[in-house]
Amino acid sequence: MDKRPKGLVKRLQDGENVIVAEGYLFVFQRRCYLKAGAFVPEVVLEYPELVKQQYREFVRAGSDVVLAFTYYAHREKMRLIGREDVIVEANKTALRLAREVADETGTLMAGNVSNTTLYEINGTNDDVVLSSFKVTFNKLSYNA
Repeated sequence: MDKRPKGLVKRLQDGENVIVAEGYLFVFQRRCYLKAGAFVPEVVLEYPELVKQQYREFVRAGSDVVLAFTYYAHREKMRLIGREDVIVEANKTALRLAREVADETGTLMAGNVSNTTLYEINGTNDDVVLSSFKVTFNKLSYNA
């Protein structure tokens, strides 16, 4: 018997609601695991069990999807705290922990793409922004 949860597309086709809880950044800031201002998810590397527990808490609260805490784990933000060398490790750890909790709870799992501070409204640096996203995605090819 297949124990995998029904996929996202099938759920939507069946008219089901899919709840995705997130807000890790603020949860960990309130608990003093992140510094106000930079809002960089270094907690994934420093306290992975806390992140995993927060994933479980969001599932218990009703989330159908374990959303990996990868928000703001990109070069520009990590540079603010001098940790751009751990971007891949932080993102892969967040994804691995999310996959573990999704498997344990029978929920879906997803990554998270954050906004960038590089974008110029006049579009003069679109190539820089696209390059930044491509680098991130290429480095994060993840096989669960």
